[in-house]
Amino acid sequence: MKESINRKISDQCERILYALLLLLVFEGILRKAFPALSNPIFFLKDILCVIIVFKIAGSKFPDVITKLKSLWFILFILFLPILHFTSFKDPVLAVFACKQYLLYIVIGVAVAVAFPIYKEQNFRRFIFFTSLMIIPTTLVAVLQNSLPSSHWINLSVGGDSLEAFSAGGYLRVSSTFSFTAQYSWFLIAESFFLAASFFMPPKEFSWLKTGLLPLVFSVLGLMLAISAFITGGRTAVLGCASTILLGFLLIAARRPGWFFKGALVISFCAIILSAVRTVKPEFFMAYDERSSGTESLTHSEEIINRILGGFTEWVDWFTDQDLISIWFGNGLGIMSNGAAAVSSYASEIRQSGFWTEGDVATTFWEGGIYLAVIWYGFRLSMIFLSYRLWRMLKNKTLASAASVPFAYVCIQGLTAQFGIQSPLSIWWWLAIGIIIFLARYERYKNGVNIETN
Repeated sequence: MKESINRKISDQCERILYALLLLLVFEGILRKAFPALSNPIFFLKDILCVIIVFKIAGSKFPDVITKLKSLWFILFILFLPILHFTSFKDPVLAVFACKQYLLYIVIGVAVAVAFPIYKEQNFRRFIFFTSLMIIPTTLVAVLQNSLPSSHWINLSVGGDSLEAFSAGGYLRVSSTFSFTAQYSWFLIAESFFLAASFFMPPKEFSWLKTGLLPLVFSVLGLMLAISAFITGGRTAVLGCASTILLGFLLIAARRPGWFFKGALVISFCAIILSAVRTVKPEFFMAYDERSSGTESLTHSEEIINRILGGFTEWVDWFTDQDLISIWFGNGLGIMSNGAAAVSSYASEIRQSGFWTEGDVATTFWEGGIYLAVIWYGFRLSMIFLSYRLWRMLKNKTLASAASVPFAYVCIQGLTAQFGIQSPLSIWWWLAIGIIIFLARYERYKNGVNIETN
């Protein structure tokens, strides 16, 4: 299989991806440190994605990358009716919504462009570098946990106190991110970066292939676990656990002999985590408080109700709308972060107190039945495409490296609030990009093209 991606464009996209990664991780602390630049920093990731669009526009790509671009174009055509409908509410909001729903697909293409098959080592360095981001974020989270709530690093990006969001007497820390949920999404994404890098470490660190490899990644995994609990949020703990568990089962399905080794690594981390809990109980206070349940519901019942509510909360009000809203919604992008800053229509609705927290509710409210059909149809098609690529992998190491990213794609593709939170979309498309690279790399080594039809 001959690689036809332009080297100059590839190198530029690689540098932009590194810049985007650093911006995602350190956006919050930058906005706190430079409040006058808060809004420009917030929209900088969108500017980087637009730059990628212009870099790859008109380029010809091989095999599965072309298919992804085609699906992107088809989705854009399908979005035109509801974008047009939204423009009658507010033209600026329509542009913002187009960004929110359609722009970040470019990240999946960008990973394939930045890391063509002849840049395997660059790819290994990128996922390892991303894995190492758990170190500074954990250190900042631990620092936050020991500082008073009035310290600037513990305030919101707007300078407000976050004491109302504390639990068990401890703040739910956000580390280097704008708010706790963003930190939680990063940690869940870190689970697949760590797993992929474990099976594909940079060759410059060939010494990691010795007995030190499990030790290094056990330390990073332990930091991931501590970070998940120190957030005080169930999103991080349950998200990481479910992604790693499903990924572990996928690896075991393709590589049964690895099951025992993987179980040993996880058990080792669990033992060390228990020891940390004994020595530093304050790291777990906020989570313990939030997971203690209520007088009427146990913690398990709370979780079940929250998960089910995310899929069903829209039923109570959906049929009370007029027919146009039922079929085409009330306008795209309204519930997204930043929408109120660019659209008076979105600001008016948000100030009324109406809010759709769940992804399904947001989809049905913003775009009605039409959006639900095309949006979830597209997401399911990407899950299926990722599955096909994962199943095509014959090499056990590459299949293992793709398993946890594929688990992430499945779970987040069915539940994540892509229409509201752009960082979630970016992490999701990075995971898809990793799977695409691994599939293309193996087929390149075997000298054949990828066929996904």
